[in-house]
Amino acid sequence: MEKKRRSGSRMLEAMQVPPDLARKDCIVTLCGSSELYIENYRRILEYREKSIRILTRSGRLEVCGQGLTVTSYTMDEMYITGRIEQITVRPEGL
Repeated sequence: MEKKRRSGSRMLEAMQVPPDLARKDCIVTLCGSSELYIENYRRILEYREKSIRILTRSGRLEVCGQGLTVTSYTMDEMYITGRIEQITVRPEGL
């Protein structure tokens, strides 16, 4: 079993796949205080003008602020605009 993990890991390295993409981790990119780009999320749990809660593979992500809007989204990516004041990550189980 360990040998399979190592060979898979080597293949990803050879293909130059970043580790976060290989694990399908949630990637959060903040642009200033008014734009947020989220990749690899599971679903939106709550959507309000002052807070948006999102389920990810490793837990929950909460975005708080004013005038928050999900401008666009697909099954894998989401773009949020508004005045972003706080981003909280809660690992699964907490």
